[in-house]
Amino acid sequence: MCAYLWRSYKALLVGVVMVFLVLPQAWALRYGPASYNNYSAFYNSHPLPTPSFFKGKVLKAVIEVDSAAPARWNYAVAVLTNIEKAFGNNPRRYRLELVAFGPGIRMLSVWSDAHNRIPLEKLAAHGLKIRACHNAMLATHLVRKDIFAFARVVPAGVLEVARKEMQGYVALKP
Repeated sequence: MCAYLWRSYKALLVGVVMVFLVLPQAWALRYGPASYNNYSAFYNSHPLPTPSFFKGKVLKAVIEVDSAAPARWNYAVAVLTNIEKAFGNNPRRYRLELVAFGPGIRMLSVWSDAHNRIPLEKLAAHGLKIRACHNAMLATHLVRKDIFAFARVVPAGVLEVARKEMQGYVALKP
């Protein structure tokens, strides 16, 4: 009886040690350090490498923006900028397209805030293709001269997104 209790006690003790000592370390090794105190200091000064699953491949993404809210546009521009940073300003490693439709077409208008023009021009110079929905232009009474010169007009924004998805692009909606 005593030997049986001792084996049970040993098994329980091993289980407790596993739960409190071994598993947290295994989790930390798999998912990151147990303490993130130095995380921001290190990663804000050292660029992260491109993930290994992109080696030798081209990232193809279409970003759809259907909102005229400046916060949504700022977020879309931030997503595009982060993708550009991740690939080291090498346009051969990514193909990006931004499609504006619905109320979002107003942000490609020359009458909108000027703070949209500068980052979009910079991204367009690095290979971003910007598309404006003709149907949305008709609905908001915009003509071609009202849209930024670096944007191309497509017949329908949602059809452009669908066409790109059929070509293997991933659709992102920030």
